[in-house]
Formats: sequence, C-alpha cells, structure tokens
Amino acid sequence: MAVREANTPRIWNLPNQLTIARLILSVVFFVLLAMETHGEIRNTLVQGRIKILLNASIAVFLLAVITDFLDGYLARKWGLVSTFGRIADPFADKIVVCGGFIMLTGVAPRLVEPWFAVVIIFREFLVSGLRSFLESRGVAFGASLSGKLKMIIQSVTIVAVLFYEANIAGGSLDTTFTWAIPVILLVLTLVLTVASSVGYVQRAIQLIREEASR
Repeated sequence: MAVREANTPRIWNLPNQLTIARLILSVVFFVLLAMETHGEIRNTLVQGRIKILLNASIAVFLLAVITDFLDGYLARKWGLVSTFGRIADPFADKIVVCGGFIMLTGVAPRLVEPWFAVVIIFREFLVSGLRSFLESRGVAFGASLSGKLKMIIQSVTIVAVLFYEANIAGGSLDTTFTWAIPVILLVLTLVLTVASSVGYVQRAIQLIREEASR
C-alpha cells in the first residue's frame, strides 16, 4: 500500500496547482475586461488614450499562458501526470480562450463579432465531445499538432486585439497597418480553428472505423 501511494502522483502537486492558478487568473482576466466595458469604471481609469484595465488584462492573460506551458512541462518532466491534470488542464485552457473571445466581443466589437466567438466555442465543444466519446471506449484521442498550433495563435490573437484596443485604437498610431495586424491574426485564428476541427473529425471517424473493424 505504501509503495502504491508513493508512486501515485498527488493531486495537489505543483503542475496541478499551476492549473488551478490559471483558473483563478482567468477570473481576474474576465473581471478586468468586464470593468473595461463598464463605462463609469473605465472612464475613471483611462489616462489619455492608454487604457489601464486592458493593459492589466494583457499581463494577467500572459501569466495564465505561462502557467499553461509550465504545468504540462513540469508534469511530464517530474512524472506527475495525473487524471485530474488531464481533465483540468484542457478545461482551464478552454475557459481562458473561449471566455477571452466572448469578452472581446464587448471590448473590441469592431474587430470581434459574436459569431466569431460562437465558432471558437463550437469547435471546443465538438472536440471535447469527440474526445470524451472515444476515450470512454478506451481509444486514445490526444491533442494534435494543429490543435496546439491553434491554441498558440488564439493566444497571440487575444493579446494583439487587447493591445490594439488598449494603446492604439483612436490614437495617432491607429493606421490601416496597425489595424490590419489584429485583423490578420483573427482571420488566421478562424482558419486554424476550422481546419483543426476538420482534422479532429477525420481522425475520430478513422479511429471509430478501426475500432468497429476489430
């Protein structure tokens, strides 16, 4: 019994603590963005054209992204991969990213329309549903390279949109070029989101067929 317990990763290990920290940071991130969309609060915290709340939200989001990298890296390096971590880590990722794009529809309505957030959320529900179905049948359905690349681009896009709204929109630097940067990233995010969805569906169909033929 002692040997088994010693070899079993504790739930409250450092990687899982970082995952929980990311969930807490996501709440702080959403609160900052909600405060930005509240006119009275926003107006009292704006200095010139620099929006303090949005810049603070960028810092919090980047910290959340760092914890996302660290928890997976440390879990693999120290052999602390756990069932809790496998469930909580992607859940925290989806909360931060999906919630981020939802909040952007209020913070940056000129750039991010509601339908864009719906596409992001639909993709996450679709892949999560496929993963749950396949893994319940004992079929491994881990993240693909396209899924990881999609996550990276989504994170970069959220930062770019927030930075544009916080420091450029409506100012002397607000040119066609500076406006085009977040727009291009949004288009790239949309393309990768749809492409990775198709890839996951194709892989799921193949795995289902292979399992049925056994």
